Amino acid sequence: MLTSMLLALAIAADAAPAAPAADPCIPSCLITSIDDQAVPAADAGVLTILRVKEGTRVTLGEEIGRIDDSEAQAQLHVKQLEYDVANQTANSDIDIRHADMAAKVAEQAYLMLAESNKTVKGTVTAIDMLKAQLEWKRSRLAIEQAKEKNEEAKLTARAKSAEVGAAQVVLERRVLRAPFDGMVVKVAKKPGEWVAPGDPVVHVVGINRLRVMGNLDASEWGPADVEGRKVTVEVTLPRGETKKVPGTITYVSPVVTIGDLPVSAEIETPLKGELPLVRAGLNASMTIHVNQPVAQAAPATAAPATAAPARAAPARATGVGQSRTKSASKN
Repeated sequence: MLTSMLLALAIAADAAPAAPAADPCIPSCLITSIDDQAVPAADAGVLTILRVKEGTRVTLGEEIGRIDDSEAQAQLHVKQLEYDVANQTANSDIDIRHADMAAKVAEQAYLMLAESNKTVKGTVTAIDMLKAQLEWKRSRLAIEQAKEKNEEAKLTARAKSAEVGAAQVVLERRVLRAPFDGMVVKVAKKPGEWVAPGDPVVHVVGINRLRVMGNLDASEWGPADVEGRKVTVEVTLPRGETKKVPGTITYVSPVVTIGDLPVSAEIETPLKGELPLVRAGLNASMTIHVNQPVAQAAPATAAPATAAPARAAPARATGVGQSRTKSASKN
């Protein structure tokens, strides 16, 4: 009887659901900018206009500078005039209407000559009848020729329109635009300086989104445990203030580095007025909510270029294996 009771208790203990794993916390994380780019010159020339300076807020597509475009403007004007002429020719049907009228006159002339010959034989010679018939047929062919020339004119107008578009592209290449919403952090060229293709003119950093990078214990956690999970990032602000910001795991490294599993999350930057409250370079800790559902439509981001900070040995992330080991030792 005692044996049966012990066996039943053992089966019940094995059937009991395992306690959920504690959410791992990474104590030392690195905050970096997701959008960080130098705006280069696409064409060579003199920088004539620069509308920004360090600290200027810019929006996606906003014009921030311009390279001398006087020649490109002139080329665009010429191409536009050529298109206008070609388009006017393509829309004109005067030649077709003239050929149609000429064909009708030639037809009537031939029919009148034929009618005269029916009334009085020999009034019109055979050679004159052939000439009149030839003139009528030539007039009918002239209509087809005028229509073909009109189609050719339409194709020419389309080609000129494409040349106008190409000239507009050349002109647009001399305009510097913001690649995303952000802030100008560096101005490398000043108005009046010569720039070559590829020369950075200004440096723009995005302030709306940030990446938080850290390391998990690879012996306790795998990609399936944390990928797409929600996180809470606690950021240390000046004067000891802290700010908790929600986010989502967007990247889990496929490579384990010295026992560490690098992960990164994306957060939306909270603002204080018009300035970002959380900035790249601040210290932060990140708690990964492994027991919550995977976030839907997590934005995909590229692997971080900067290596994640080394793990802090005294404050490693709490793992499932550690919890079970402690429980076993107490029992």
